[in-house]
Amino acid sequence: MILGCTLAAALVLTGCMNSNSGANSASQSHSTSGTASGSGASQTEDRSGWRTGMSVLTEMTEQDENGKLNTITAAVVLDGEGRIRDVQLDELELTVTADDTGKVDLPSDHRTKRQKGEDYPLAAVSSLKAGWAEQVDAFGRWLTGKTADQVRGLELDTDGKAQDADLLSGCTIAVENYRNAVLRACADAREMR
Repeated sequence: MILGCTLAAALVLTGCMNSNSGANSASQSHSTSGTASGSGASQTEDRSGWRTGMSVLTEMTEQDENGKLNTITAAVVLDGEGRIRDVQLDELELTVTADDTGKVDLPSDHRTKRQKGEDYPLAAVSSLKAGWAEQVDAFGRWLTGKTADQVRGLELDTDGKAQDADLLSGCTIAVENYRNAVLRACADAREMR
């Protein structure tokens, strides 16, 4: 039963990432054209060798008849040198409960953390007073320009939180699973057409 929920969560997140692909493409196009025009060059940036990748990382924990399912999606754009040019992250958290008769109750709220926005109450308890999307986007900005090897080398504490002072200034949440999802997306990246 929980395996079925895992697959459903992966499909929901994949659909969410695909529905935002137009917005992501626009932001990538905007940032790239901004870079080209910012340098004073009249030509467009060479995108030969650029690749895109996506991964879905799912973890499940069980306790008694209850299960918690976390599914993270990561989408990356890598330039010809293998450096991250753009990254988008999202996460779906679901709790599945069952009673002693075997009846399973699925959650009614299927929104991802990004979709929940202020409904996901991280900002109130964060030392930064920043919500989940703000913090994971700060992580994405920190990743930009780095290679997979540099991302892999990010030092973490035992709770999966970054030890890099620059990153901690904008992101104090545990990033280990996000990092792992990004690394999978980098490893699976295919050439853009």
